[in-house]
Amino acid sequence: MKNKKFIYFIFLFLIILIPGNVFADKIEITGNDVRVRTEPKTGESNIIVTAGHGDTFDLVSTALVADKGGCSAGWYNVKASGKNGYVCSSYARIIETTVVVDPAAQSACEQELSKAGFPKQYWSGLCSLKLAHPNWTFNPINTGLDFKVAVEKESACKKNTISTSNQEYIDTSCTGSFDSGYKAVSQKAVAYYLNPTNFFDEKNIFMFESNYVNKNVSDDLYASTSKSILGTFMVDNLPSLTTAINNACRTKEVNQVMISSRIRQEIGTGKATSNTYAGQLLSCISGNYTTRWGTVDPQDNLSMDYYYNFFNVGVNDGSNGDAAYKSVLYAKRHGWGGTGDQAKDLELAIGGGVDFLKNKYITVGQDTIYFQKFNTHPVNSSNLYVNQYMSNIAAPVSEASIAYNAYKFANMLNSPFIFNIPVYNNVDVVIENSPNGAVPDGSTNSSNGLSTETIIVSSGYKLSGTTITGIAVGSTLNDINNKLKANGASITSGSLNKTAGTGMVIKISNGSTEKEYTLVVKGDTSGDGVINALDLLQVQKSILGSYKFNSAQMSAGDPSGDGKLDALDLLQIQKHILGSYKITQ
Repeated sequence: MKNKKFIYFIFLFLIILIPGNVFADKIEITGNDVRVRTEPKTGESNIIVTAGHGDTFDLVSTALVADKGGCSAGWYNVKASGKNGYVCSSYARIIETTVVVDPAAQSACEQELSKAGFPKQYWSGLCSLKLAHPNWTFNPINTGLDFKVAVEKESACKKNTISTSNQEYIDTSCTGSFDSGYKAVSQKAVAYYLNPTNFFDEKNIFMFESNYVNKNVSDDLYASTSKSILGTFMVDNLPSLTTAINNACRTKEVNQVMISSRIRQEIGTGKATSNTYAGQLLSCISGNYTTRWGTVDPQDNLSMDYYYNFFNVGVNDGSNGDAAYKSVLYAKRHGWGGTGDQAKDLELAIGGGVDFLKNKYITVGQDTIYFQKFNTHPVNSSNLYVNQYMSNIAAPVSEASIAYNAYKFANMLNSPFIFNIPVYNNVDVVIENSPNGAVPDGSTNSSNGLSTETIIVSSGYKLSGTTITGIAVGSTLNDINNKLKANGASITSGSLNKTAGTGMVIKISNGSTEKEYTLVVKGDTSGDGVINALDLLQVQKSILGSYKFNSAQMSAGDPSGDGKLDALDLLQIQKHILGSYKITQ
């Protein structure tokens, strides 16, 4: 009997000593002001706690709980503040906390990184940085992707461009319209810039810095850092610019240095030539530096003066000569200025741009410069390799350098920065170019055997007959086109700069066949791609019988999805406009 007890205790001792994979299922919050509720509904359920981006909770079960109102995607059952609660799955993702240490990990730093989920290829560079900056935090973002597959997807023709004389980094088989001085990239170039371990040095690491505001940095320090990034010419001639940036970033909880770096990357710091947007932006009119175009928007014949677009939103590769015009046209159509009061116009323009970046990228997981260039974040797998802000493959390096220099100038490098770093499987695989740098992935949109219908659904949209829904409010046709291209199709009609709106008819080709489809954005009955008071009025008039909808408008005016227009639809649109409810597309 004693021998049996002795063996039993030895067995327990060995279990304690031998490391193993222990998984504790958790969810991570991907939005802000997310409520954990006592029931899986938004109506009369009590709020246990309000969570923010990055907060985690233990999962009771990985299975989704059916919605009882307010979250059609379903709810996660979690433990919060010692209570049983529910979180809408649209604002959270499942993560696994792995308690395991690779036997190869020797130092305390390596063991800590291994335990966190970083593979050994990541240890050397990150431990060197940790030794120099103990206050820095490195968070692994497990993409779940094989590195070679990610390289192939990102190597699609026209997805990325580069300005280089290195012939190994150029894909000569990919032709098309690119910005002056830029060419298509080869697989080797993609493999270099996509691999995070190539950028684990004090400067480049800032491409992984969290784009959420760092609450350990004061507003005053942020403001002075922004000034050093933007340069004296812009700051002197647009004196309220840094105030506008500070106000917008504080309100939206977005990293001010990232916003300032993006502005500098997009339009520079000095007075440029008159045919560029930066040149027009800073053209001196009687001592008042502002935008004066002397032209009108052909859509409504209204002036395009006094609008600003510091982020070049709405400009695509190959725009070249008309890039400035497209940039300001986008600003005008989205209300980024127009009052003639420079301070007010800057507030509108910066606020609109920060809002655009936060809603379209940061809150959906693309919360670093790196992820805005390469969308490999696991939050929304249907968007992989699309919804990417810039085509210049070296842009994260440039923006990281801008941010680093500003932080260094302000003596901030020892601040507690947070870096979200993507983790790939087999990141050390060798990538070789095919002949001429060509990438044999069918990226020229030749037919891959899939029907346009299959491609539309595979791209994350919903399809009923020839009507496409599931389109995010504010999406452009270019956004839709990028998702379709990732699956082997493309839009072949109209201007891709247009905002997708209800009733818009587009043609989609899979390389062998071309079909027409009608777009429907729930809540947008007027067809301008946004949900506002005009849509509310139209639905109200339709219910009263004084306004007749076509079939697309009927579908858009029925956000509740019950097949009829009534007070519930009217209420949902009203609450969406007020910001207390989000219409599900």
